[in-house]
Amino acid sequence: MSRWNIGLLTGALLVGRPAAIPAQADASLVVGVGTVRFPGGTTVGAFSVVPGVQISSPGRDISVGGTFASLPSGNGYVQGRFAAWMATAPLAGHWRLAGEAQLTGATRGAGLANGAGQLAVEGLFAARRWGVGAAAGPVSGWILGAAPVTAWRARLRSWWRDAPGHLEVVASIEPTRFLGAWFTDVGSGLVARSGRLEARLSASARVSRAYGSKGAALASAELRLSPRVSLEAVGGNVLPDPYQGLPPSGFVTAGVRVRLPLRTGSPDALVQSRSFRVSRRGDEIVIRLRRSGARDVAVAGDWNGWTAVPLVRIGRDQWELPTAIPRGSHHFVMIIDGAPWQIPDGVPSVAAGMGGRVAVLTVF
Repeated sequence: MSRWNIGLLTGALLVGRPAAIPAQADASLVVGVGTVRFPGGTTVGAFSVVPGVQISSPGRDISVGGTFASLPSGNGYVQGRFAAWMATAPLAGHWRLAGEAQLTGATRGAGLANGAGQLAVEGLFAARRWGVGAAAGPVSGWILGAAPVTAWRARLRSWWRDAPGHLEVVASIEPTRFLGAWFTDVGSGLVARSGRLEARLSASARVSRAYGSKGAALASAELRLSPRVSLEAVGGNVLPDPYQGLPPSGFVTAGVRVRLPLRTGSPDALVQSRSFRVSRRGDEIVIRLRRSGARDVAVAGDWNGWTAVPLVRIGRDQWELPTAIPRGSHHFVMIIDGAPWQIPDGVPSVAAGMGGRVAVLTVF
């Protein structure tokens, strides 16, 4: 990337930076097998290990990960990736300004390496159940031994979720000026959750008079066996990557994901971190939070239609709520002193549209 692009990244991520609040950090490891099918009918099988670390708070989301795969040719495939998203506090109502950056790189043996990076500044309108965003920025790619390429991309995206949080719909359109011609990527996605099962469907199309039009679709499913272990399966095909010279391909993978909180708690708790705990007490589920200086604490989750239910103060910095939560995998957030959609420190979380996240609780 050029020095100008790096400067844009720094400015986008620091302008209007929100005040520091407790962040959560989680690590995961996926071990799986799969096959990849390239144009012309070539099929490659692989065994892969995919580690990742994510640091999240209401106004920022940073992730680092990689893929290590063993290929039948004897060559190994190594990929690294970094992504950062940061947003200001609300500037006017639900409006915010956000900046994002992504960087990937891969190697497949001696003399074969490629990478790509993208930056964007985005204006967001993010309500509790829906939102829209408009962004623009450069995208660059390189292949070892060839000159790098840079394109300019705009993006309009939106999302919506139902009140219980069981269904989420996303859509986006991305016009891109690449090597003197235009192409437009159009995408849509659906996330459905029921108990311990989460399914995702997505479809995308690339429309261009200069480069031709093509489409792709993906489907995935995750079954949570415990709060920390789940089975995953993914299948479908992806569009070609013009920045790294990667062809379109189809693939099927299956694996086991193990989530490893960087702060651990006692084994009898459903969820536990240094300042937050969810445990059983007879037929009830007890939510307990420790927060110094808090005046009001509430919880909202998909089990109660995202209605804020206050916790009761049981000590100077201790808050508690006994409640009924059905079996299955649930999403929730905390509301502390009127500040909505906070995730307790050290609790697992998942993306919830427009860069936001929600905490995860699995009740068995």
